Amino acid sequence: MSDPTLEEQIATAGLTYGRRHDISYRAGLIVQVLGAAALAVLYPMENPFYSIGIMLFNAGALLSGTYLLVWMSWVKKIILGSILIGIPLQIIGLYAPPQYSGTIILAGIGLVCVGAGGMVGKEAYCFGYREGWMLLWLYPILILANLLGKEHRVFNALGFSAAFLLLLSLVGKKLKQPLLSPCTTNVCKMPEQKNN
Repeated sequence: MSDPTLEEQIATAGLTYGRRHDISYRAGLIVQVLGAAALAVLYPMENPFYSIGIMLFNAGALLSGTYLLVWMSWVKKIILGSILIGIPLQIIGLYAPPQYSGTIILAGIGLVCVGAGGMVGKEAYCFGYREGWMLLWLYPILILANLLGKEHRVFNALGFSAAFLLLLSLVGKKLKQPLLSPCTTNVCKMPEQKNN
């Protein structure tokens, strides 16, 4: 007997997830790449509009996080929850007293990166994408270095460029996959059937 398709596995798990959900997830990844590209280009030029890159990255992470397919619901709750806390925290930081503003905004960006890191980690875990593992290390290094007051323009510019290139490569691989591709590394176990 052949292995069940991903659609059959999803039905067995009692989840609702179709091709349009997968397309929306991938669209969010593309928006993240566009945000990372804007940040990688505009930040080194000291262009004040580099924050557009952050906003695009936030929007892409939110879209992808909403349509992420994982078998363990708590994983999705952590990923989406960190994004849903991180975005408002960044907005609050804009109105906070100046001495706290930067730290609050960076903490919000860090939480969004936790969510984005969870997604690239899932891609690395399920499909063996090395870029995902590298981004899992790069996101926290960039955030922690800036939170600890070690902001350095050259370090950030190189980090943002590396994040863009890694994310671009990962998303390129993801877009080449057929829709609703099952895990290829045999690390994902079959979900348990829901009892109704």
